[in-house]
Amino acid sequence: MEEEYKRFTVSLPPDLYEQIEKFRNNLGVSRSDFIRKAIYSYLVSEETIPAGSDNVVGCISLIIAHKHVKPDTDQTDHIHSHEVNHNANHHHEHDFSSRPIYANVLQTDELLKMDIQHHFVDIIISTMHVHLEFEKCLEIIAVSGPKDRVIRLKEDLQALKSVISTGFFIIDRE
Repeated sequence: MEEEYKRFTVSLPPDLYEQIEKFRNNLGVSRSDFIRKAIYSYLVSEETIPAGSDNVVGCISLIIAHKHVKPDTDQTDHIHSHEVNHNANHHHEHDFSSRPIYANVLQTDELLKMDIQHHFVDIIISTMHVHLEFEKCLEIIAVSGPKDRVIRLKEDLQALKSVISTGFFIIDRE
């Protein structure tokens, strides 16, 4: 049995229409399929999930900047040089056994990120950390639980200074 569809007209400003056309053509999808997917994506967004929902599932994605710094020589016996050309094919040597005592805002954020995640262990199912570049990483956090806890986790992580970008997707299981 073939699925029945309803037709409707959508009016868009010319610049938005051109952006959509270019984007969907690059994806190789029909206009109808593109609009269906965009509408579905909006319908499962956090705004449409009832307040107080106790059973959401989804993920939080973070693009995180990492600054690699050379520690003060007063603070450690070893001098670490990071003044190297860090292209994708270059690996640098670093003696991690020296336990240098140094921290900057971004390194402090890494500790805060771990602390935040430990406070939300009740809703975090899994995390994955991917090294994108020498100074950028992607962290994906799978979550399940009360909507208000999931949103609070997202907001706490978004507030970190090292977070460049945040993605968020949740659906109501009920």
